[in-house]
Amino acid sequence: MTTGGAGTRWIAHGPTRYPRQVWTPRASALVLVMVVAPLVGTLLITPELRSVGGLATVSQLLVYPTVMGASILLYVQYRLTDSNVVGWLALCLTEYSVQGAALAGLRASEPDAFFNRAGWTLIIDFPAALLILGCLRLSDRVRHAADPLAVGLLLGLLVAGVNLGVNRFGGELLTSDPAAVAAQVALVVTGCGIARAAYLLDGLPAWFSARLGAGTIALVVNRVVSTQDVVGALGETVAIVTGIVGVLLMVNAAGAGLRHAVQQQHLSLLALTDQVAVMQADERDVRARLHEITNSLAGIAVASSLLHQQDEVPVAKRRQLERMLDSEAGRLSRLLAGKGNDALSEPSPRAQGRPEARQSLVDLDEVIWPLVTAQEALGRPVDWHPTGHQGLGDPDAVAEVVNILLDNAARHAPGSHSVVEVTRHGDTVEVIVRDDGPGIPAEVRHHLFEWGSRGPHSEGQGIGLHLAHRLMAATGSSLRLETQDVGNTFVISLSAAEETTTCTPSERRDPTRVSSSSRTTCSSPSHSSSP
Repeated sequence: MTTGGAGTRWIAHGPTRYPRQVWTPRASALVLVMVVAPLVGTLLITPELRSVGGLATVSQLLVYPTVMGASILLYVQYRLTDSNVVGWLALCLTEYSVQGAALAGLRASEPDAFFNRAGWTLIIDFPAALLILGCLRLSDRVRHAADPLAVGLLLGLLVAGVNLGVNRFGGELLTSDPAAVAAQVALVVTGCGIARAAYLLDGLPAWFSARLGAGTIALVVNRVVSTQDVVGALGETVAIVTGIVGVLLMVNAAGAGLRHAVQQQHLSLLALTDQVAVMQADERDVRARLHEITNSLAGIAVASSLLHQQDEVPVAKRRQLERMLDSEAGRLSRLLAGKGNDALSEPSPRAQGRPEARQSLVDLDEVIWPLVTAQEALGRPVDWHPTGHQGLGDPDAVAEVVNILLDNAARHAPGSHSVVEVTRHGDTVEVIVRDDGPGIPAEVRHHLFEWGSRGPHSEGQGIGLHLAHRLMAATGSSLRLETQDVGNTFVISLSAAEETTTCTPSERRDPTRVSSSSRTTCSSPSHSSSP
C-alpha cells in the first residue's frame, strides 16, 4: 500500500484471481447462498410468483438491497483506508442501488404503470449513468468534499424521485419507441464506459477492478432487460441471471477488498509496533550505556584526582590507582566503541539461546580488584580477598554487574558494610556481593529485575539491576537475590573452568590470552579495604 494526497491506496498489480489469504471459493459460495436463499424462500411462501416473470420481479427486489450492502462494505473500507478512489466507488454504487430499489418496488407494486412508462426510466438512467462515469473518471484526481455514502443516498433518492414522478404523471413511453431505443443504446455504451473506468481505476488490485468491471456490465444488462415490456421467458431469465451475477461480483469484490484492507492495516500496525519496539530498545540501550559510562567515569575521575595529590598518596596506593585507571579506561573505551558488553543492547531473536558465543575465560581477581579500588577511591570501602578463581563468561559483563551491585549498595544503603566473596562449588563459581543495609522491600523483590523496577523511596531509575540481570543471562551466567533478614545478598553464578594452570605475567595483564578450556590460578596481591 502507498500513501499519497488521496489517502491510503493499493498498488495495482498482480493477477485477477483473489489472493488465497483474502478470499476463498467458500466465501463466494456463502455469498451465493445469501443471495439465492431469500429468492427461493419467497417462491416457496408465495405460490403466485412461481413463474419466470414472478421470479424476475422477486430477484429485482433482492438485487438492489444486496448491492447496497456492497456499497456499505466499500464505505467501511473507505473509512478504514481513507482511499479517495474507494470513496467514489461507494458513492456511485450507493446512488445506483437506491435508484434501482425504487424501480424494483414500483415494478412489483404497479407493473402495468412501470412497463407502460419504462422508456422514461431508460431516458432518466442515461444522465444518471453519465454522472457515475464522470465520478469514476475524476476519482483519482478530485477529492470528495462530503461523505460519499450520504451524497450517494441523496443522489439516488433524487433520481428515484424523478423516476417515480414520471411514472406517475408522465405519458406512456414504451421501450420500443425510438427515443427509448436510443436511450437503451446510449445506456449500454455508457455502461461499458463505466465498466472500463472501474477496471482502470488507479490504485486498485487487478482482481478487485476486474470484478467491478464485470459486475458493472452485468448490472447494466440487468437494468436494460428488466425494463422491457415484452421480452418473454428468455429475457426474464437473462434478467435473473445477470442480476445474480452482478450482485455476486460486487459483493465479492467489496467483501474481499474490505478484508484485504483490514489485513493491510493489521500489517501496518505490526510494522508500526515493531518500529516503536525498536525505538524503545534503542532508548533503553542508550540509557543502559549511559548508566555504565556514568559509573565508570565516577571512579576514574576520583582516582585521577587522587593521583594528582602526589604528596598524599603512597607509592603502593598510586600503583593500584594507575592499574585501576588502565583497566577501567580500557573497558570504557570498548563500551564507547560498541565492543565489549554487547548485551547492553536489547537482544535480537537470533542472538537469544546462544550465550556460549559470548563466553571466554574470566579471571575474577583481575575483574574485581579495579572495581574495589574505584569504590575505595570514592570513599566506599569494600572487603574483598583474591582467590584465584576463574569462570567462563564475559569479563566486561561481570565487571559491570559487580560495579552495579556495589554502586547500588553505596547509593541505597549509605554507610553499610559491603563485602565481595568468590567461592567455587563444583562446576560453578559464585561471586557474592553482600551489604548489611536495610534490604530490598518484599513487595519489590518479585519484579526486582524488570526495567524501571525500584522501591517506593528510591531515587534511582530502575535500570541497574535490570541491566545486570540481562548482562548475565545474555552471556550464559546468572544473577539472583538471596533472601535474608538483614541487607542484600546478590549471587553471580558462572561456569567454572575445568583445569588449573599457572598464568604468565603477560596473561595476568591480559586474561583474554589464556585458553578458555583451562582454569588458571594467578596469585594477586591481597586487597582488603575497610572503613
